[in-house]
Amino acid sequence: MNRLVLSFMALVAAMAVSARDYYVSPSGSDTGTGSADKPLATLRKAVEKAVAGDIIYLRGGTYRPAEDEIMGWQEGGLYACVYNLTRSGTAARPITIAGYPGEKAVIDLSGIRPEGKRVSGFYVKGDYWRLRDFDITGIQVTITGHTQSENISMRGGSNCIIERVNIHDGMGIGIYFTRGSNNLVLNCDAYNNYDPVSENGKGGNCDGFGFHLNKASYTGNVIRGCRAWRNSDDGIDLISNLAPVVVDSCWAWENGYDANRVSRGDGTGIKAGGYGMGTMKADVDAPRNVIRNSICWANKANGFYANHHLGGNDWHNNSAYQNKYNFYMVNRKAWDEAVDVDGYDHVLTRNVSYSGRRGDYGTIDVERCTLTDNTFLPAVPLRPTDFESLDGSELLRERKADGSLPDISFLRLKPSSAAYGMMAGWQFDHDDITNGIRRVATDKRPRSSKRAYDLRGIPATAGTHGLRVVEGRKYIGR
Repeated sequence: MNRLVLSFMALVAAMAVSARDYYVSPSGSDTGTGSADKPLATLRKAVEKAVAGDIIYLRGGTYRPAEDEIMGWQEGGLYACVYNLTRSGTAARPITIAGYPGEKAVIDLSGIRPEGKRVSGFYVKGDYWRLRDFDITGIQVTITGHTQSENISMRGGSNCIIERVNIHDGMGIGIYFTRGSNNLVLNCDAYNNYDPVSENGKGGNCDGFGFHLNKASYTGNVIRGCRAWRNSDDGIDLISNLAPVVVDSCWAWENGYDANRVSRGDGTGIKAGGYGMGTMKADVDAPRNVIRNSICWANKANGFYANHHLGGNDWHNNSAYQNKYNFYMVNRKAWDEAVDVDGYDHVLTRNVSYSGRRGDYGTIDVERCTLTDNTFLPAVPLRPTDFESLDGSELLRERKADGSLPDISFLRLKPSSAAYGMMAGWQFDHDDITNGIRRVATDKRPRSSKRAYDLRGIPATAGTHGLRVVEGRKYIGR
């Protein structure tokens, strides 16, 4: 083994040794070392110490940072950033802030009320951060005009993962993106967020999750397995977004209301695109967002909403029930013509719409969209007996131990339903369906343990006869 290899191995070993764990506890002290037996008292002190590869563990309890713990001022001094995450990790050595396993850590931001400033709980500008397994609550708004606060602000960080973070009962947006690529929001909940202060308390600018990426190059951002309910504005909002976002297996319900069904703000379930109807200064190449395997139920406004978009989105295997319009595909005519037109260039595949308060769908230009196996256009009659359950309270069930969505029967089609035979709705994984019949190239049976499909794309029962497709190749079932 040559000296260069030995030197590299020594460097890697040294780097591994240098990574350390820091512990923070409500009963700790910032004069401590941050070890398990001498934890720090504030997350700020741990963030100031942490470098690539380090893990900060939050022991159970409630943390109430004071204004003298604000770490920085960003966006021209407009934002008071309680935790200013500007240092970067690496792919092999991310920087992690995590609730300690088996304990519940809550960060209560209600004591942060700087006059004339917006508040950012976690301002993420560095790359390769991991935030997981804790709650954020109580974020404040003090400006009475047009404003917003953000629990987690993604303002340039890339390759970050936010996982199993619950954001609730505050005045700010849950997670808000303007810059950064290849970020994943996974299995997070945002609920009961309402701003009663700004704009005469109309409840605006308080979404569960917002992606408003301001450059087309900020690609690769995904939100998966997340829930948003009873936020005063929208569950998930992609308005003024310039880069495509994937919304995968997310649930949004009762947005625009509080727990007593009192009206608060706009209240759309998943608002996927659009740039408003004001004058635009430049031509916009609208991104093609993907929304799949998701549920919208009982939102004050629309369920799945194109929001005056300047192009089409891909809507696959979603289910909607009791929204104003379950699928509302309105587009803007052009970037320089602020005129609403029926939705164009959308691809809607295997979506289920049942009992929209005003209709199952609205404003779709059938000739300019691709519509395949939805329960509308043409209509597929659906009755309550087509579903295993219409009880939306199932959406509130406790998540599984790994943080993934709970098992539910809500809006799950029975095999006896005609829509089940179309493999429509959230219960049928769109990726599995499309993997079934994308290229039929051979009559020879492939050597594969992958799932087999019949020519409708429906999983085939083992041992049955007829034409079958595995990984895009045709063979004869025997």
